[in-house]
Amino acid sequence: MFANLQRDLPLPVAAMLISLLLPPELSVELGGLRLSGYRIVLLVMFIPTLYALLLRPNIRMSFADWGMIFVSAWSFLALIVHEGLVGAIEKGGILIVEMFGSYLIARIYITRYEKLLAVAKLLTMMVAAVLIVSIPESLTGIHFLRGSGAGYYPERLGLYRAYGPFDHPILHGVVCASAFSYAHALVSADKKVAIGKWTPALIVSAATFFSLSAGPFIALGTQIGLAFWDYFSKKLKNRWWIVIGIISVTYIGIDLLSNRSPVAVLISYLSFSGQTAYVRLLIFEYGSAEALRHPLLGIGYGDWLRPAWMPPSVDNFWLLTAMRYGMPASLGITAVIVYMVLRIGRTPGTVLVRDAGRAWGFTLAGFALVGCTVHFWNATFVLFFFFLGSGHWVFSEKRIVSNAPQRRAPPRLRSYQPRPTLF
Repeated sequence: MFANLQRDLPLPVAAMLISLLLPPELSVELGGLRLSGYRIVLLVMFIPTLYALLLRPNIRMSFADWGMIFVSAWSFLALIVHEGLVGAIEKGGILIVEMFGSYLIARIYITRYEKLLAVAKLLTMMVAAVLIVSIPESLTGIHFLRGSGAGYYPERLGLYRAYGPFDHPILHGVVCASAFSYAHALVSADKKVAIGKWTPALIVSAATFFSLSAGPFIALGTQIGLAFWDYFSKKLKNRWWIVIGIISVTYIGIDLLSNRSPVAVLISYLSFSGQTAYVRLLIFEYGSAEALRHPLLGIGYGDWLRPAWMPPSVDNFWLLTAMRYGMPASLGITAVIVYMVLRIGRTPGTVLVRDAGRAWGFTLAGFALVGCTVHFWNATFVLFFFFLGSGHWVFSEKRIVSNAPQRRAPPRLRSYQPRPTLF
């Protein structure tokens, strides 16, 4: 597991990822700004990574880079309108650092397969550490890392919902589930990892389970389902377009046959209890109406119209982004993901590059789906945009896989000869 990890893992990447495991109680306040471990790393690295993206001659900016710049600038503009310049600098500044800064660290430092493999190994070890804490926490209800900072939730399946070092059990599950495809497709495939082929995937699955949250279960199930389809459909032509077609037909069918929107149906099935599903449906109904009333610049961090008894939280990343910063911000993130999926899917490469591209795509699919039932904040928010940037190398800079084992590739193809595209 540790083989070549120190050599291939860039220090800024390692520092940012490890700092995500620091509980929020370890943050410090400086002039009204909460400085957590990952925020310190992102603040230190923001200017150097932005300089590298804009001015380093061997880096060519893509639509994804410009898209992230657009989303950051648009969000900042929306906050200027609603919060004033000073408020926008305070709230929008740290938003850009967390969102664009985490993307930049992955974009600049993950430039070849060996570095992504090192990231996958580190993520698997981090989830294993979370699992060690989650088991006794779920059995006893004692939050060893969060202490009194953790809230209380009723038991599910006879167990307590584990927090780990995160702000909420569902975020604990989202973070753990997000490592599944990297652990399964990359770590398990590395012959230098002598812990069993299925062990990394089982570690991630077990850690996700102790969140006892439906959203992470769905994210994990999505990745597992895509992995099975990938394995059993290798001989099918245009197999990923078949998946897109099935999803499209299902969406249209639900829209025609149900008295609820497809998104509302999805939300209702992504909840453990009927009460939770009902509240989330109301959040989607009133939140969507608010976003449509303010489609361009949103409402900032202001309050939104809803029944007096409803809580102010919005359990939907995509919806809350549109509500706060306008629909262009939410659609901009979506456009970046779609662009990268299409580019990675059409980029030829070795077996390992294709495996890395699919692992990235499966991870983002899980994130996109669970984002319909929970908002990403703090460590999870940062990790989402880090994952987004971690796949850019597949279709940008020259891919180097000389030191990696060429799994399933015949000897005559051990060089950089092109392979069929993912689609």
